[in-house]
Amino acid sequence: MSLHFLLAFLLIGCAENFDDDEIRFGIAQKPQQLDPRFQSDAASKKLSYLIYTPFIYLDDEFLPRSNVVEFEKKNDLQYVFQLKKNLPSFSEGNTLNINDMISTIQNLKNLSTSPYFQQLKNIRSVEKVSDNIFFIHLLKNEPNFLSQLNFFILPEKLLKKNHNFSISPLGSGLFRMTKSSPYIELIRRKDNQRINLIEIKDPTVRVLKLINGEIDLIQNDLPFEMIKVIQDNENLNTISSFGSNVSYIGFNFKDKYLKNIQFRRGLSLAINQREILEFFLPQKSRLSQQILPPEHWASIDIRDNNFDPDEARKLISQIDIPKPIKLVLKTSTDPFRVKIATIIQKQLKDVGIDLKIKSLDWGTFFRDIQSGNFQLYTLTWVGITNPDIYFKIFSSTQLHPKGLNRGQYTNKKMDQLLSEAIEKNVWNKVILKAYRDKGLIPLWYEGGFAAFRKNISDYKLAFDGSWNGLDGIKKN
Repeated sequence: MSLHFLLAFLLIGCAENFDDDEIRFGIAQKPQQLDPRFQSDAASKKLSYLIYTPFIYLDDEFLPRSNVVEFEKKNDLQYVFQLKKNLPSFSEGNTLNINDMISTIQNLKNLSTSPYFQQLKNIRSVEKVSDNIFFIHLLKNEPNFLSQLNFFILPEKLLKKNHNFSISPLGSGLFRMTKSSPYIELIRRKDNQRINLIEIKDPTVRVLKLINGEIDLIQNDLPFEMIKVIQDNENLNTISSFGSNVSYIGFNFKDKYLKNIQFRRGLSLAINQREILEFFLPQKSRLSQQILPPEHWASIDIRDNNFDPDEARKLISQIDIPKPIKLVLKTSTDPFRVKIATIIQKQLKDVGIDLKIKSLDWGTFFRDIQSGNFQLYTLTWVGITNPDIYFKIFSSTQLHPKGLNRGQYTNKKMDQLLSEAIEKNVWNKVILKAYRDKGLIPLWYEGGFAAFRKNISDYKLAFDGSWNGLDGIKKN
């Protein structure tokens, strides 16, 4: 039975098209945390950019920008921030002000359970000069400091009351959230356009609902064959773009096999990334050799051959390790991600590695990754804009549960290179060290793809896969 025929068969009896004014956005994963101080999953961060105002964000050239302040570096240890005019208001009515900004910084700086705690540790003090100007004083020089200020501003009044933002998020962003279950309902503040984010985990079901008009828009997280089905449908429009989000395989460096650098190199050479990219990923996906995309100012040019099964067999055969070699790869239950894992499983079998795939629901899977409960896993870094990601995942000071070094990678030379990179803001030696050590296996930068009904217009894909295009979307 062909895929097109199967889709047509499954559509029989589905709900009829909606003709109301609301826009239904089918998403693969519902946000796990609504409080922007504690978010670590991609969907939650995408939502935060809609309902909160970022203090600093990075533009398409990965340079710091802000919609709320002008900033200037006065010297190595002092930055000055001046508020812009016409600042946005929080959804309860109060205009965002300098006290909200300072209170958010102070709150995050003292919140050890927040991912921002480590980022802001270098702040010695915040000095309010007037109602429009404040200084940030640092403990030591940090050339990339402004990029660390990519937090979302919360209202001082609610911070003082210990408001539960995870139940009732309240921000000054482009949208306000009015409902979180069974789907997320957003109201665009400039025109009251209602947009519903509806979790549909299975990509085939997501496409079926789009074809049948039950939803209006889908973006990314689709296998290649479903993209072809969409492109062949005359009732749908599509757009595509290059992306910056990198998919990778992570290691547990305490494992009896994976602690061996020669084994990791053999494992890397056994995976045919290009084959997977060409036949299973969106059209504008690109191979990766590092975390940062080629457009990033800190990326380097690495052109090594990353697929050589003969060399992989040779490297693995030379190592005195227990046979047969059995590994477990953890991934989510998303059918597309499971399919990619299955292809990797077959490729590793060709070099003598028996790979077992363990697919888990997202919550369990992500908790396992966060706690270091894995041998291998596949995941995608979303919205990585700062080269200090290398510090967060490879520094021996960032081991779990303190930081993001979940694989327990420790290397004195890397620690030294990281210190030099932070001081000079030059990252080429760190990136090359991570590549040669196989600190992880970067796979590809997944291309962006969105499909929508003919009555949807003005939606734009973001380079980082965000949902910010919802700001301009229209339903005619």
